[in-house]
Amino acid sequence: MQAIVQRERENLFTRLHPLTGLLYVASLAVLALLFSHPLYQLALFLAVGVVLLAAGGWQVWRPYLYFSLTMLIIIVGFNAVLGGWGETVLFVGPAFPILGRPRVTLEALLYGVGMGLRLLVLTSAFCYYNHLVNQEGVMRLLSPLGGRFVLVITMATRFLPLLVQEFNRIMAVQRCRGVKVTGASLREKVGSMVPVLNILLLAALERSLQVAESMQARGYGSGPRRVYTRELWRPRDYLILAALAAAFLLGLAAVAAGWARYTYYPRLAGLQPGSLLPALILTLALVQPAVLNWGWLHWTWLKSRI
Repeated sequence: MQAIVQRERENLFTRLHPLTGLLYVASLAVLALLFSHPLYQLALFLAVGVVLLAAGGWQVWRPYLYFSLTMLIIIVGFNAVLGGWGETVLFVGPAFPILGRPRVTLEALLYGVGMGLRLLVLTSAFCYYNHLVNQEGVMRLLSPLGGRFVLVITMATRFLPLLVQEFNRIMAVQRCRGVKVTGASLREKVGSMVPVLNILLLAALERSLQVAESMQARGYGSGPRRVYTRELWRPRDYLILAALAAAFLLGLAAVAAGWARYTYYPRLAGLQPGSLLPALILTLALVQPAVLNWGWLHWTWLKSRI
């Protein structure tokens, strides 16, 4: 997966309070886990997709989509072949030892699609966190919970993106030097990767020493922690939090009313009356950050007020 490197973009999202972005991601994740109806999962996916596109994050979001869509196909295939539950039989395969005769049912296929949509929402929410939420702001926000704990969490979330970025840089340098980094067979590919992994390990160790030296130079652990910056709450944060609270409460109400729940087995349930409108309202509430971002970019008066 492509490395995620935060860049200061000319948009509204990177200027939100860290807690606003954190609550947006948390709400998406919680609602995705609560919803079992594919229509509501699709509503969440469309909402976070519109927000990411409005933030100019297509290049960052694309690897997440490729990974999630690949996993969706795998989930649907495995569930359809190995599941076999459901009354609407589409295909019955030949007999296999131990497995018997696999039955592909419509219910199993759509259940796999529903689980794949949930994965799409969760990975897109993670992309939003990596791309648009200020990591340093989150660290300052969570520092009262324990400075060392927050430091470990922050360094862990940055480790994989930095590692992948360093790997891509090493591969580019090796290609420029004319070093063959790929081979025809698996053995040749593994052998050509050994020098790259050695360089990657040395780079990771050197980065660890640099982080340790920087922490020591700044006096980390030498006394009580002091905060010299403050995250300001602005009208845009309150507007987004209000829409987020409305969407979250509506999602909980939809789950309680049964609109956001769906029965796949033994037969697909029909669409409940009144379940479409809450999904539409939920989508509109969750895309409000994208609407505010458009106004922030194109309307000077609104930009000065929020």
